Amino acid sequence: MEDLKSINSYFISLGYTQNDILKMRKVFPKLFSYSIENIEQKIKNLEELGYSKKDIVKMGRSIPSIYGYGIENIKQKIEDLKKLGYTKEEIIKMTKESPALYSYSIENIKQKVEDLKKLGYTKEEIIKMTKSTPSIYDYSTETLLQKIEDIKQLGYSMEEVIEITKNSSVIFTYNIESMEQKIEDLKKLGYSKEEVIKMTIDFPGIYDFSTENLKQKIEFYDSINLHSLATKSPKDLMQSTALSYARYMFYKDNGISIDETNYKKLFASQKSFEKQYGIKKEELLTKYDYKEYMESLRMKKDTQELGEETLEEQKDTQLLDSIEAQQAEQQRGLKNKTQEKN
Repeated sequence: MEDLKSINSYFISLGYTQNDILKMRKVFPKLFSYSIENIEQKIKNLEELGYSKKDIVKMGRSIPSIYGYGIENIKQKIEDLKKLGYTKEEIIKMTKESPALYSYSIENIKQKVEDLKKLGYTKEEIIKMTKSTPSIYDYSTETLLQKIEDIKQLGYSMEEVIEITKNSSVIFTYNIESMEQKIEDLKKLGYSKEEVIKMTIDFPGIYDFSTENLKQKIEFYDSINLHSLATKSPKDLMQSTALSYARYMFYKDNGISIDETNYKKLFASQKSFEKQYGIKKEELLTKYDYKEYMESLRMKKDTQELGEETLEEQKDTQLLDSIEAQQAEQQRGLKNKTQEKN
């Protein structure tokens, strides 16, 4: 019992919570059969391969069996993956993000590469995709096929699905309902479904943006009559709204009108912009503060709404006065009739 308490305390000292330890022990019961010295040696060996202690703790939280792998087996897996086309540095980065990769046989990984090639990807594209999103190896071929079919149902052809996933492989990790919702959100912002499909083919990274972020960007471009920017050059949406606003105001103050014929001026590289106009990004953002601009718009809107409420209240008061006057007139009329009868 004392040994269990010691090992538990040791894991706490590494940075795990008690809840982490309970989950790890449930997934990998053998974990508590290792001595502290054994675990310390495993951590040291992994550090020598290129992982930090923080990386190892995170990997252990995701897949506690990492503490049970022999170091020679891990080294062999790295060598096998290098033969597939990855560098050691890339393998270290991939396994930090998806340590389960160490639990798959090299035959299993090779088969996944072959399955993806049959779908229409080249080996080079598969290597690039899995470097960016190593969790692709976590999915069965059947799951990947189903994801592709689901994406096609959104309005893409097979060729287009291949195109967007090889350019943004993280799409394979998205919930299909969230993608469908993003399309609906963009339609509400004034784009047809066909335009949304085209935008996401040209720049699949749109699916990475939050709805609030997209709404902010598009509403700003709408306000300067550049609604079509998202369909013409969706990659420009990567630039922060704050910088686009600051540059737009800078040009405006310098007598340059931005429209659909020269909107690319808003997206010049920082180096080019600074060289041409002699103003640094930080200075520009401070001079033309987007947050202050938005706050002024909010206050203006509140004032307008208050004015509308006051006008409505005035109308209500006038109506009430009119009703009271009519009631008083009726009462006088009744009183006069009564007096005439008497």
